[in-house]
Amino acid sequence: MAIRNRNFGISLSILLLTAVVSGCSAPGSRQEPSRLRTAEESEYRRLLAEAQQLSFTLDFNQLRRAFVASAEYNPHGGVKLAGLPEAYGAVESAEFGDCLEYVDRVLDSNYMSLEAHMIGVVCSGQAGDFEREDRHRYMVEGLMSSIESSGDGRTQDSAYQTISTSELRGFVRLKGLQVLDQDIVYDREGIYDKMRVRDPESGEEYPLFFDVSRQFAREMDNRKE
Repeated sequence: MAIRNRNFGISLSILLLTAVVSGCSAPGSRQEPSRLRTAEESEYRRLLAEAQQLSFTLDFNQLRRAFVASAEYNPHGGVKLAGLPEAYGAVESAEFGDCLEYVDRVLDSNYMSLEAHMIGVVCSGQAGDFEREDRHRYMVEGLMSSIESSGDGRTQDSAYQTISTSELRGFVRLKGLQVLDQDIVYDREGIYDKMRVRDPESGEEYPLFFDVSRQFAREMDNRKE
């Protein structure tokens, strides 16, 4: 299935530009798996299967929400996943076969890793595996479109909605932006990652906001469990 969109420019230069609910039980009772968590897990696995089949009708917003609600969700989303640093290193050294092996290692643990699919596009294209390139490109385009549909990032009110540290980092890299400064902003509406970025092509500098409330909320839930 050929779905490559050559206007979607994932280049090697961009890649190298910058190197819920926890179950509760009454005191003294044995804690059982939550029916809600089981339903959420089932929903995520159903939507993930659609993604792996390159469904043209898949709602990536729904997929990302289901992922956050599932037990498989990692708020860091790739930072602590084995294989991701090695995949970046393999891109830099042009070892594209090794790169794809590292990408597979990441995706086995987290198929929602934007960074892993981003690297996968480059490495599979360089390796001449265009069917695989299509699979990675499908995920990158879907995840990027989902984030972009959440706002424009120019203010807290229109902040991009991201669900993991890795997703945020991959988004910025794919936009080709240089991060100059970064702060966490708290207010009554949520928690935001505020970045000062520069567009290398135009030289323009401006603030960019990401709503990371869901990520922080889930991380706090994990600490309570």
